[in-house]
Amino acid sequence: MAISLRESLEVGLADIWMRKIRSLVTVIGIILGVMSIMVVLAIVNGMNQSTLRWMEERGGLNKIEVHPNWSMEKGEFGRAYFTLTEINYIRSQLSEVKAFNPTLRMYGIEIKRGRNTYDAQIIGALPDLLVVEDWGVGQGRFFNEYDLNNNNNVVVLGTTVASELFGRQNPLGSYVTVNGQALLVIGIMQKKEWLQQGGFGNRNMLEYMNQRTFIPLSTMLHKISPGSKIFMFDLKVSSPSEASSVKTRLENIILNLRQGKKVFEVSSAKEQMDAMKKNSLIFTVIFVLIAVVSLLVGGIVIMNIMLASVQERTREIGVRLAVGARRKDIFTQFLIQTVLITSLGGIVGIILGYTILGVVGKYLEMELIASVQMIWTALIVAVGVGLIFGITPAIRASNLNPVTALRNE
Repeated sequence: MAISLRESLEVGLADIWMRKIRSLVTVIGIILGVMSIMVVLAIVNGMNQSTLRWMEERGGLNKIEVHPNWSMEKGEFGRAYFTLTEINYIRSQLSEVKAFNPTLRMYGIEIKRGRNTYDAQIIGALPDLLVVEDWGVGQGRFFNEYDLNNNNNVVVLGTTVASELFGRQNPLGSYVTVNGQALLVIGIMQKKEWLQQGGFGNRNMLEYMNQRTFIPLSTMLHKISPGSKIFMFDLKVSSPSEASSVKTRLENIILNLRQGKKVFEVSSAKEQMDAMKKNSLIFTVIFVLIAVVSLLVGGIVIMNIMLASVQERTREIGVRLAVGARRKDIFTQFLIQTVLITSLGGIVGIILGYTILGVVGKYLEMELIASVQMIWTALIVAVGVGLIFGITPAIRASNLNPVTALRNE
């Protein structure tokens, strides 16, 4: 007489219910292991999402940056700046580039407005900066090609600079002074804000961008800081998938301009993101392995208890075999019961793991993100433990001699 799958499930559930305390103790290791997997995967998801938002706030994954290679010894440097001719040449070789923005930066420069002063980072740039940085103007406008071509004395302030110099007054149409040059305020940038997670509280990690002041590159070169050099530039391609190939071409162009010396570093936001994901993968593997130890301990406990269950139910197994049950039916029955126990432990572990995410996130001061994939992963792991550690008891039960089993008291 064959035992149906439904009957095997009913018998398994009945045995679990009848031995509630033992079943609970049996699955503690599974519950703890699944909880650990849930929390670790949620932490990694949160870190990846946080890193992605950070990248997006700084221009997105299709941004490429070029800056001096500071790791080179001073004597090894070639000419560690670009001329406007070189900038225009590089731009002409990258026709697919969506936006291109060389910058000239001056740090700690005093900006005056009457008696108020503020030490800011002054950046000479092109109108493409808005596209490269994926940044907008909150009030007024950004400088345009006309301002650039005519070396106009115009300036766009970061929100912090505007607040320090003008308080609650509207800065548009007013003048500020930089290096003796009176500059007309034509715009205020949108406020950049990104709260770092993991123990930094409410600190705005993008506040440094709000402390910047932007001037047309031509005005910077001819009026504010004559003779200054362009040490860096940024560009943006249409999609992250193009970033790798454009980065390689750009590196080759710059190497040719510097006779093979790696005077400049070319970095891609997409590659930085991929590197961070690899690091988080190592973190995931380490902590999942720790969780697996708990699962292995739980699996061994389950196997031993199921072997004891086979011993306790020897006569029952003998009766079933005597009335026509096949050995594979007995094997299936005990394997299903083991999988049921680990699956129930997995479900409890998932529920408890999901419940404590908020507490763990609050303790770590970071967002933990649960996903459907991680829930399925945890459940599949629990079922897998049941299958692996349930095979030995199931084989032991199915190989019992019916005559010997019936004689068992």
